[in-house]
Amino acid sequence: MSRVSYQAILEGSAAEAGQFVELPKSAVATRRKDARKEVRLRVSDEQRRWLAEVAEISGRGIDEDALMRALLDVGMHLQIDWTFVSGGKELRESVREAIRVRRDQVD
Repeated sequence: MSRVSYQAILEGSAAEAGQFVELPKSAVATRRKDARKEVRLRVSDEQRRWLAEVAEISGRGIDEDALMRALLDVGMHLQIDWTFVSGGKELRESVREAIRVRRDQVD
């Protein structure tokens, strides 16, 4: 069964909206030994706390660099027309429109 967003159904046919599929295993594949470049970026206090929390609760499983590599790998697969992204607002909207997240079911 293909999954489409409710917005896509309201705005047009499901066929026009496309289909949401899982990323292949190869989509999130950048390993530490493949990472040869460093980048610096600014993050909010909330983002910094989240990175630190994930690294802490995973124990030695992952560090902040590994998490950022995985998130960049995912971002590379977003279906975004970058020619229409002219600023932060458009970027945030484009990313929100390009992804769906799975949430735990609430009983």
